[in-house]
Amino acid sequence: MRVVEAATGLWRVAREPGQDGAVSEAVRGIIAEVRARGDIALLELTERFDGARLSALEVTQAEQEAAIAEVGGDGLALLRGAADNIRLFHVKQLRPGFAFSPRDGVILGQTVEPLARVGLYVPGGTAAYPSTVLMNAIPAAIAGCPEIVITTPPGK
Repeated sequence: MRVVEAATGLWRVAREPGQDGAVSEAVRGIIAEVRARGDIALLELTERFDGARLSALEVTQAEQEAAIAEVGGDGLALLRGAADNIRLFHVKQLRPGFAFSPRDGVILGQTVEPLARVGLYVPGGTAAYPSTVLMNAIPAAIAGCPEIVITTPPGK
């Protein structure tokens, strides 16, 4: 069922209350398991949900180099061109902070700071689009985020 909010004109989708509760409970269990057991739990959950047995969670330098070689020169040129366009656009969004004193003893302002850490999800399989990486990682880097972690489901 779709509902339009008159004030904003935004669409909302009403969900079954029981459905959200079951999903939330399952997610809470997964999060608790990962908090308790860390990377070992992630490796086991990856095998359980994705059917992939991994030896590590990070992509190695050799795997990165092999992927770059597979894309080839023309593909890399296209990706670099897209990255340049994305960078040009998002640099325009940077905003400095400001401060002013409307009267003695009062200072008002805004400080703009990047997040300390950003987690990006990039779909895999048939929906593996390099543009998703570019359009999410580049703005975070431009904003000055010091740590950007990208996750994607593994292949079988």
